[in-house]
Amino acid sequence: MLTPLQQQKLAHYFRLYDVDDDGCVARADFERIAENVRALHLADKGTPEHLAIGKEYLLRWEALRASADTDEDGAVDLREWLRYWEGVLSDDARYLGEVARVADRLFGSFDTDEDGVLGADEFCNFYGVYGLKAAMARLVFLDLDMDGDGAVTRQELMDMVHQFYRSDDPGAPGNRLFGPIG
Repeated sequence: MLTPLQQQKLAHYFRLYDVDDDGCVARADFERIAENVRALHLADKGTPEHLAIGKEYLLRWEALRASADTDEDGAVDLREWLRYWEGVLSDDARYLGEVARVADRLFGSFDTDEDGVLGADEFCNFYGVYGLKAAMARLVFLDLDMDGDGAVTRQELMDMVHQFYRSDDPGAPGNRLFGPIG
């Protein structure tokens, strides 16, 4: 069962994907996010990079829809989203697979200089793709950069992702991975 803090974090995460703010996450929301990522990578329409980015996000949407859209209306509402994540969080193997996909997707999309770490500007780009403000991204980045070296490594990100999903400590820095929740 999800704790109140997990429900709050996951509801916030849901709202990031609900780009059109209609109370449901649907294919169009994933397409919009993919377009933002494509713009970030300056991927011209129809190029292999453009098509690969779209394919990645649409595959993610289809996997979510197949698992979470229990009423089969072609969209995932907040209730279905929370039920989906409750199932993920209660199954360690499923959880680890999901977390690895989240971390890989973040790194693949936002490590634009391909140096194996996320710098502050790259983290701001991540926030921008989801419509979050760069000023907030810089503050959150400082929390996530645990060793203060100006970069978030894959392991630091993985630790933050784990905190986001599993921590019930309101002060855990990973709670803010996808922006302030409260």
